[in-house]
Parts: sequence; C-alpha cells; structure tokens
Amino acid sequence: MSYLPRVLLAQLLAFAILWWLVVPQFAIAALPALLLQGGVAALLGLVLRLPRWWLSINLLLPLTLISLLALELPPWLYLLGFALLLLVQWNSAGERVPLYLSNRHTWQALAEQLPAGRPFHFVDLGSGLGGTLCYLAGKYPQGQFNGIESAPLPYALAWLRCKLARRKNIRLHYGSIWDARLKDYDLIYAFLSPAPMARLEQKWQSEQRAGATLISNSFAMPSASPKEILELNDRRHTRLYLYTSQGSTSPRSKV
Repeated sequence: MSYLPRVLLAQLLAFAILWWLVVPQFAIAALPALLLQGGVAALLGLVLRLPRWWLSINLLLPLTLISLLALELPPWLYLLGFALLLLVQWNSAGERVPLYLSNRHTWQALAEQLPAGRPFHFVDLGSGLGGTLCYLAGKYPQGQFNGIESAPLPYALAWLRCKLARRKNIRLHYGSIWDARLKDYDLIYAFLSPAPMARLEQKWQSEQRAGATLISNSFAMPSASPKEILELNDRRHTRLYLYTSQGSTSPRSKV
C-alpha cells in the first residue's frame, strides 16, 4: 500500500473514533477536536507504518483543511495548489519517492569519491532541482554528469539552473530512474526513500559495471552490505551508504 491511501485511512479512522464516538459523549469544542483528530491520525500512521515525515502531515491536515475552507478562497486557487503539488511530487504516489534535496555537505562528500584526472560517468537517480549535478560538474569538468528526474517542475527548474550555470558536461533526462542502464556509469547516486530500495538493489546487482560505486543517501539496501558508511557532520546526521561492484577498489577517502 502506498503512502497516500494510508494517510487517508488514518484520517478516516481518526474521524470515526473521535466524531462518532468521543465528541458526542464529551462535547469537545471544534478546535481541540480537530487537533485531537490530527494527533490520533498521526498515531494511527505509526501503526500503518507511515514514514515519520508523514506524521506531521497527518497531525496538521484536519486543522489546515478547515482553515482553508473558512477563508472562502476562490476555487481556482485550490486547483492551482493541487497542480503545483502534482508537478513537484509527481513520483511520490507511484514510486513512493518524494522530493528530497541533497545539502552542500553531501555534495562535498560525493566530490571526494569522484576520480581525479580521468574521465568518468556519473548519474543522479532522481536529480531533483539539479544542485548536486551543478556543483559536481563545476568541480570535475572532465566528468560527464547525468540526471534523471520524472517530476515535471523539478526537471524544468533543474534544466534552467544548469543552463544558467553553463555546465556543458551535464545531461538531464526526463523519465523514470528504472529505465536507466546502470552499467553505463562509474558512479551512481540515489536519494530515494525506503520503499524502492529493494528494487534498486536488484537493479544494481543485475546491471552493475565492474569498478562502479553506488552511493545511497540515508537509505540502505535491504540485503547488500555497504563497503563503507560515511557519516556527515550536518544537521541531518546524513549517512551515505557506499556499495562497490565486484572487482572495484575501495573509495578514495572519507569525509
């Protein structure tokens, strides 16, 4: 079950518990009841195994919806908001990969893993707004950097960003990360979510190039053992999981 149906189920169960069973018995006012429903929905989200970043959404969703209705905004604003959300989080519902942005600490850590003095091919699976690609392409002009993104708005913004930065060694591809041929790349970077990691592991095992490295931000593969784990000194306490193919050497350095 994907995340959105579980969010809806949590809210419906919370509504049934509170508005049909609790509120009529104890005469709770509307505002505390909305907050209470959000809290119950967040707890139910834990039971339904929603990621922790969805819990705050469950908590605030009832109050946010009622507040928006009270403002009596024109209907087209809701349609616009939905369209923007769809353009940004296009792949969240199907592939369960939200828009995660890599920070500068991560860019620097990735730069330490790239080979100096020789050509190479790098791919960012789910390249988002293109920040990682622009940074690395500027540091390593001898490398060829590829980004794959399936959400329309981030792809368009990344394309514009790379054009303005005049990075000639970047190629952006609009489409699914599962269509990428991993054997074409020396280093693969992914910042996805826990949901697709088993599929990514299968793809990596079947398509890896000898001497290649796959780096996963924050999420480990379920069965494969990483060659190394880099712990970054940032606010997220980011972990980078480094997987090397057979016949490869160890990564150059730690951060």
